[in-house]
Amino acid sequence: MHNKYLLGTDIGTQGTKTVLVNPDGKIISSAFSEYDVIKPKPSWAEQWPDVWVKATFDTIRDTLEKSKVKPFDIAGIALSGLYGGSGIPVDKDMESIRPCLIWMDRRATDEVQWVKKNVDKDKIFEITGNYVDSYYGFTKMMWIKNNEPDNWKKISQFITPKDYVIYKLT
Repeated sequence: MHNKYLLGTDIGTQGTKTVLVNPDGKIISSAFSEYDVIKPKPSWAEQWPDVWVKATFDTIRDTLEKSKVKPFDIAGIALSGLYGGSGIPVDKDMESIRPCLIWMDRRATDEVQWVKKNVDKDKIFEITGNYVDSYYGFTKMMWIKNNEPDNWKKISQFITPKDYVIYKLT
């Protein structure tokens, strides 16, 4: 019987895990690929998105090899991913411009102070559903704009980690 297995991949902060399950939800095989968080300065936390892509490809391949299940027997694939903070800044060709400022990056303190002084906090909440904090992506995006103008000019869009990996899978 074809198309009877499901594959799930979670792209996490410290590694990526893939599992293959049968129709009853029993885990047939799994694989994990560990990676590091880049911390160039205190309170900074970055990751290159191609590390996530490689880990996803590797864990999918390893999971299928261990299971002996053929790719055409996979009915569906689900991906989840870490909160990418700023999102991955990509150019018009969908190539990453710099490492992603992930959820644990707290460098945007000046940007937080600027927003608190210049933008009504209730308006921010109305628009974003969040309060002003360097945890959230918009302050990280502002940090890139304020501190890396050459990179900022190259950015076409910001994309979430899992969506970047999905793009690379297709």
